[in-house]
Amino acid sequence: MRLLNVFFGLLPLRILRIFFLNFKKENKISYKAKLGIGIYYLQSIKVEKFAKIENGVFFKIDNLIIGESSTIRRLNLFNGPIDVVLKKNCGIGKKNTITRSNYPIVYGKSILELKKNTFINSNHFFDLTRSIIFKENSQVGGINSQFWTHGYYHADQGIDRVRIDGEIHIGSNVYIGSGCIFNPGVSVSNAIHIGSGSVISSDLEKSGMYVNQKLRFIENNIETIKTKLKKVEEFKLSEKVYTK
Repeated sequence: MRLLNVFFGLLPLRILRIFFLNFKKENKISYKAKLGIGIYYLQSIKVEKFAKIENGVFFKIDNLIIGESSTIRRLNLFNGPIDVVLKKNCGIGKKNTITRSNYPIVYGKSILELKKNTFINSNHFFDLTRSIIFKENSQVGGINSQFWTHGYYHADQGIDRVRIDGEIHIGSNVYIGSGCIFNPGVSVSNAIHIGSGSVISSDLEKSGMYVNQKLRFIENNIETIKTKLKKVEEFKLSEKVYTK
């Protein structure tokens, strides 16, 4: 059935794309929405009135939900077992990459969710190993920010290493400047501005402006790291994984 969605998404007329995609009971697309020519290799798609997907978007994901008056612009890549949810009046600019690997590298569900009035500009990267959630009225501005929901810690010697996963949560009324890097498991509270080129490796809780910190040394080793995290054991994954 996913292949039928791909075929219907390539039909030349918008009205035909919506008509045939709506034949599948899991799909629900408003005839007041604008659905561009693209690759729609997904389980289900729901698009509310006045929403818009521009031409040339590639979807190879599980489920897509786009709320009223929200927009996904051209040349975005959505790839992997994820759900993408845009609430009312949200937007994703051009040439963003939203990606996730497959089992047994990853486990469980993962979602990219934008609450009402939240926008992502162009040329950003989102690793959806775990979920990334934005609340209302927030913006990823500029270009080239990276959101990582997994990373690695290596032993001082030998081949031992562990993967560390963690969801990213962004609060309401948050602005993120160009070229920021988010590490796994961080949360950003409400009413925070993050300056360009910042590395966010711990939670930001107090409202206000944050700029990049000086590089510093942290005393650590792999065994200490393991004691601070929870090992993921309920899935037969291809490597050792811990979560924050």
